[in-house]
Formats: sequence, structure tokens, C-alpha cells
Amino acid sequence: YFGWKTYELAFDNFRVEAADMIGEEGHAFYYATSGLETARAHTAARAIGLAQGALDDSIKYAGDRKQFGRSISEFQAIRFKIAEMATQIEAARLLTYNAARLRDDGLPFVKESAMAKLFASRAAERVASKAIEVHGGYGFTREYPIEKYFRDQKVGQIYEGTTNMQLLVIAKQILGKM
Repeated sequence: YFGWKTYELAFDNFRVEAADMIGEEGHAFYYATSGLETARAHTAARAIGLAQGALDDSIKYAGDRKQFGRSISEFQAIRFKIAEMATQIEAARLLTYNAARLRDDGLPFVKESAMAKLFASRAAERVASKAIEVHGGYGFTREYPIEKYFRDQKVGQIYEGTTNMQLLVIAKQILGKM
């Protein structure tokens, strides 16, 4: 019942023969992290998809749920939550599109992919939280997928470097090395 599954890989006492090695010895960290920019953009896109699902489900719920004789989507407080959610998603989407465009054009996108991942993962958290508010008590039950969105969004702040790591990457790109 999880959207993003995680697994542990362990290579204890694992040897690679020289003929089977990829790249130069001693450069494994560089090779392992060389694709992080692309992976960060992918993680941002996954966070956006999760947030979009939470928004879509909230819009449907708000239209269906009746309170005081009318749909809760007519209440200003719910309308403001939906508007905030949509705005967060759109901003995250545009940051992610920009990172993807730079990658497709063969241009550097270290800062942009870190910004996209940072913003999108935080946006997913905010959107999932607002979705719980829209759903009220139902947001915590398994009757609706909202609690799953809220639970699953957190891994987006961990995969491909934590939120703090993204802040360090962005600062380094803007200010240079410390």
C-alpha cells in the first residue's frame, strides 16, 4: 500500500575483477553521482504527480461532499486551499520543465534540477497536507487515498539527496565552494 517502494542493496565482500570494472579505479563516487541531476528532475516529476493526484482527489471530494445543504467546494476556505494546491503544483511543474529543457539542450542544469527537486518535494508535502484538510477526518482513513499521498510524499525529500543537500547544491552553484 505504498506508492514509492524502497529497498536495500548490500555488497559485502564483493569483488570486481579489473577486466569487469567500469571506468577508473578510485572514481566510483563520481560515476555513481554523475546522473544525479537527471534523477533529481525525475524525483521532482514524481512529486508533482503525487501532488496532482492529491489535488485531483480533493477537487472531486470537495464537489461531492455536502455540508449545510451545499457542496463544500462552494466554501471560500476550501476554494482557497484548492487554489493554493494548484499554484504549488504549477510552480513545481515549471521548475521541473526548465530543468528538463536544459538537460535536453545539453546545457548544465545542476542548480535547476536541485531547485526543481527541492521545490517539488516541499510542494508535494504542502499539497498533501492541504488535501487532508479538504477531506477532514476522512483524510486520515484508508477510505480515501489522501493519507497515502501524505505518507508517500516524504520520500521525495530524501531520494537523490535530502532537502538540505539540495540547499547545499543550490548555494554552491550560486555562491561557489565554501
